[in-house]
Amino acid sequence: MATRQEIIREIDRLNKSIEDTSLRKEEVLLDLGIFIYQKVREGLLNNNEINEKCKPIIGFDHVIYDAKLKVDELKKQMEPIKCSCGATLKPEDRFCGKCGQKVDIPVDNKEYIECEICLSPIDKYSKYCPCCGTLLKR
Repeated sequence: MATRQEIIREIDRLNKSIEDTSLRKEEVLLDLGIFIYQKVREGLLNNNEINEKCKPIIGFDHVIYDAKLKVDELKKQMEPIKCSCGATLKPEDRFCGKCGQKVDIPVDNKEYIECEICLSPIDKYSKYCPCCGTLLKR
């Protein structure tokens, strides 16, 4: 018959095994979830029940994507504008105060379409939505 100390050690060993196995199970479930979500986004898995479960994730993707775009815009505002001569310009400058060169304001000439899934504007020639990763059907 096992001593009390041996029983406690065996319980501890089993509890540690349960904890380790549970963590590995969670990792596999997470990988499986990511795999399935990617297949849904690529249009390779179409199941109404799974699609419903993915809807909140698409909403999260949209929030993350929009926030990243705003962060990029704010970072650009912090960067000094430089003329080709090296002088620092202010955003309202139309000509360089050092060399007199006209400051060209970049214009976005891209054509955009709307993603069918997350409704984000996307470059017309994109293959995937940069927000939710959905394969665009053409």
